[in-house]
Order: sequence, then C-alpha cells, then structure tokens
Amino acid sequence: MSLRVLVALTFLIVGCIWTLRRPFIGVLMVIMFFHMNLRALGTGLEDIRFQYYSTLVLLISYIINKKQLDETPSPIQLPMKLLFGFVVLCFVTSAWAVVDPVLAFESAVDFAKIVLFSFLMMKIVKTEKELRILMWVILGSIWYSAFMARWGEEWGWISENEIGIATGGTGTHFMIFFPTLILMAIWGSKWEKRAAYFILPFVLDSLTVLPEGSRASFLNMVLTMIAFLLLAPKQVRRKSILPFSIGAAIFIFILAPPGYFDYMRTILEPSQESSAASRTIINQASMQILMEYPHGIGYNNYSLISMHYMPEEVLTEFGTRDAHNSYLKVATEFGVVGFIVWFSTFVATWIYFRRVRKTLKKDQLPSVLQLYAFSLSAGMLGVSLGIATHNYNDLDTLYWLVALSCILYNLQFVRKNQEAAVAVSDTIIPSNVPGQPPTWSSPGERRIEQVDKITKVPD
Repeated sequence: MSLRVLVALTFLIVGCIWTLRRPFIGVLMVIMFFHMNLRALGTGLEDIRFQYYSTLVLLISYIINKKQLDETPSPIQLPMKLLFGFVVLCFVTSAWAVVDPVLAFESAVDFAKIVLFSFLMMKIVKTEKELRILMWVILGSIWYSAFMARWGEEWGWISENEIGIATGGTGTHFMIFFPTLILMAIWGSKWEKRAAYFILPFVLDSLTVLPEGSRASFLNMVLTMIAFLLLAPKQVRRKSILPFSIGAAIFIFILAPPGYFDYMRTILEPSQESSAASRTIINQASMQILMEYPHGIGYNNYSLISMHYMPEEVLTEFGTRDAHNSYLKVATEFGVVGFIVWFSTFVATWIYFRRVRKTLKKDQLPSVLQLYAFSLSAGMLGVSLGIATHNYNDLDTLYWLVALSCILYNLQFVRKNQEAAVAVSDTIIPSNVPGQPPTWSSPGERRIEQVDKITKVPD
C-alpha cells in the first residue's frame, strides 16, 4: 500500500468516525472530496468512492443526531421545496423516456444524491460560525482544484486529459464563489484577506488551463464582476477597486497565455469558431425536440435521439451530440413543467438571497450574512448566461446555492426571531385574572400572542 493510499484512507476513516459524532464535519468532508476527487490520482484509489461513502455516513449521522439538530429548527424554505418537486419530476419523466428509461432512472438517482447532500447541508449548518467555516472550506477546496489544474499536471500527479476530472471543478463552479473570494479580500479579517489574496491568482490561472468551457468561464468571470459591482453595498464597492485592479493586472499581463484574448474575442463573433457556430444548429434542434415532446424525453436521453434532429457535420465522432445549453437540456429532457419547476427553484433562491441583502439599512455596515447573500447572488447572476453554452444542470454547486439561500434566510429571520421570542417568554409578565389577586407568570412561560407577532417572517 502506497503512502498516498494510506493517507487518503486514514483521512476517510477518521473523517467518517468524526462525522458520526458531529454531522457538520461530514458536510465539510463531502465538499472536500467533491473537489479533490482522489480516485483520479490512481495508485489504488480508483475503486474507493470517497464522496459516496462520506455522504452515506453523513446521512446516518443526521439520523442519529436528528433530535439534537432539531433543537435549533431549520425550516425547509421554498427554494428547497421546489428542488424536491423537480427531483420527483426527474423520476416521473424516466417512466416515458423515449430511448432508455433505465438510463433516465439511474440518472435521476444520481441527481437525487446531489439534492440529498444539499438538503443535509441546509439542515445541519446552524450558526454563522459554521457557515463561515463552510465557506472557507469551499474556497480552500477551490484553491486545491485550481492548484492541481496547473501544477498537478505540470508535476505529473495527474495527466493532461484528467485535468477537468481530477480537479473536481470547472470554471463555472469557481466563478460562482469568485465574488465571495473577492469579498474576503475586501471585508474579511486579517487572515482572511491574506488567504483570499493568496488563492486569487491560482483561480484566475486555472481559467486558462481547464479544458472544458474556457470561453464560458471567461464570460462568467466578466459577468460575475459586473454583477458584483451592481449589487455590492456602497462601502464594499469602494473597497473593491484594489483587489479588482490587482486581479486584472495579474490575469492580463502574467497569467493569460499568448492568443488567449484573441480566442475569447470569438464570443462576440461565434460564427468564426466551429464549436460556437454549431450552437445555433443545436439550439434549433432542441426547440424542435421540445415541440415534439413537451412532456420531456427523459433524463440524459438527449444525445440518444440527437442524430435524428441534427446534420451529420455537427455530430461528434460517436454520432451523437448533447444540448450544450443547460436551459434547453432541462426543457427537452423534463418537459415544459419540469423546466418551470427547475427555473422557479433558482428564481426563489435569488429572491431569498435578496431578502437577506435587503435587510441592510442605509449607511449601516453590512453583516456577515448580508455579505454572503450579496456575493452568492452575484455569483449566481454571473453564471446565468454562461450555463446557456454548456450542460451544467448537473453541477453540484448550483444546488449548493439552493441550500445556502435557505441557510442564510433561516439565520437572518427564523433564528433571530426565535431568540427574540425566547427573550419575551422569559420576561416576568403580570397575569390579571378577574376575581383573583395578581399573579406572575414563571420564567419560560410563553405568551403565544406576543411570540406570534415577533416570529412572523416576511413572505
């Protein structure tokens, strides 16, 4: 057994044991394994399903510790309810999949695992401290992925054709959390600022070497930064000039390889690049499929019927082609109803982020929760156009956003209102009963009508 295998197995076993005692550790482990993807490193790790085992142990830990976790309620908010509804539709549409119902059902099972983890994240993360740790584990894991994309391949730890697999991430995934990274460089504590400035060049460098969706990643980065400036509180916008300037200078003059920006210009003139030029034909075929199958063709059945709707010149060497558009991929495979539910999930996610952001009063310094809500909504808005050029509807990170919107909403409204309700209930209140001398309610005795007023959460 190699040292690499021994270290990886020790990390998995110790982490799983710790998870049984504290579910939050399991949430962090799953996120790390998503990025590390240790199976791609070989040397005996190929058959060990790290993320699957850690998610399974996390589920067991949640069941074991559910009573304790429920002492601090985490209501299932609208975005998560809509996501559950979409999962149901994934299974339902597999029943009438036009080519391979078994593939559609198995794909629905795999997607349900992503949603399960998002649900567990929402139910387990209970405090601002845990949320802060969670965000830094995500940012640290993104650094690992970005580091491996460049130096893991350079030093021979992974092969060039495994960069997108072994790094466990894509440019789109990185850009969702890029505004949070910038935010930490601006508004974080002393060590957070140093860590953010350290991670920043690695993330920018990875955009030039990740093989999948390089133009989509560049587009996402530009749109994410625009969204950052549009949504940022005034105090944050002023302080963003320095990290923006440093990041832009490093990216343009040091990291971008020769010819990089010439290739990026094809975004404005897609007919000059064969892959981009084919998108119009593929989108037209997708619309035709949607017209013929408004109820959906079944999960991952798109490529299996693509050859009947596209000319041979746009098909791959295997004689098929996928949608290359997350929106049309969902619409064709799950039908009009499925697309409405899926899209509504992210509209609700955006609204819940916005509700937390809008609690910031004029001339008031933003709280940690408000800053996270702002940065995540900027990342979400920034990638909304880029995912129209690739199939990212299965990307785990999109559904982490659903969980994070519920976590932020619960922390901002539900928990603080419950704390206020407890404070009221513990106040000694005179009890006036006709015909009897005044008595006093004991500490902890609840006055329901007052609690109801305090715990009302905005619609």
